[in-house]
Amino acid sequence: MTDADIELQHLWLEVQAERWQNLSRFLFSYFCYKHNLVSKTNKVCWETARAALPCSASIDDRKHALIEPLVPEDTVVGLLKTISKDGDMSIEMMTATLNTFLRYVVISKQEKAQLKPNMPASWYQQQSKPLMARFEQAGIVI
Repeated sequence: MTDADIELQHLWLEVQAERWQNLSRFLFSYFCYKHNLVSKTNKVCWETARAALPCSASIDDRKHALIEPLVPEDTVVGLLKTISKDGDMSIEMMTATLNTFLRYVVISKQEKAQLKPNMPASWYQQQSKPLMARFEQAGIVI
């Protein structure tokens, strides 16, 4: 069992118990282990992630940049909650949802200030949910 599998199991246990407020603490760890964004001691590493993730076109120096989810973590949790309430939740469905919507990028502090905390209202109504909608709305190019 890999570290990503362990984090996925943590997420699955929280989903099964409907402890939605606890999910966000495992999301970034799961993403980092899944994409091998870890330190030499196999711990989640913000610096490794910041250096490896796609970044805004305006970034010159990643050292002072921020890691931001394309789709806010609260929105990802909301999607999981909706799937669960519809009775369609399985570990495969949860994994597919995380693999689709859980993505991170590197942006500047100024861009973070421009970025809305939620996806655009129309995003929730659309059948296809473009991951970049929030960034496009703020004029941030990745």
